[in-house]
Amino acid sequence: MNRYIVAAILTTLLWNTLLSKGWTQPRSCISQSLPEVSNSVNSFRQGDVIVIGKVPNRHYVVVVPGKSEQLLNVVRSYVTDAFLAHHRLGAYVYAGGSANRHEAECLSSVLRSHGLDARVVYFH
Repeated sequence: MNRYIVAAILTTLLWNTLLSKGWTQPRSCISQSLPEVSNSVNSFRQGDVIVIGKVPNRHYVVVVPGKSEQLLNVVRSYVTDAFLAHHRLGAYVYAGGSANRHEAECLSSVLRSHGLDARVVYFH
């Protein structure tokens, strides 16, 4: 009888640990490409000018479908320079662009872990 109680307690503790928020967080791949997620990912320096918007040669783009200011503000709480954009398929929040898919998937994973419908698309 005591074995079953101990087994039930251990199972409950293990189950709660596996379901805790710490286990559902994305792996820390942002630090490899972006020191902090909130850093600017949609701008670059060209001489003395800082260009803001879609960065050239970053074809893998993290988008969050939608066009509301509320959605934009939520995305901006993680990526400060996110902006609204339009495509023939609909409006979206442009969260960031990357030259390689891994970095874009990483940012998308971070945003998805916060409940956002983030996706990686390829624009040429």
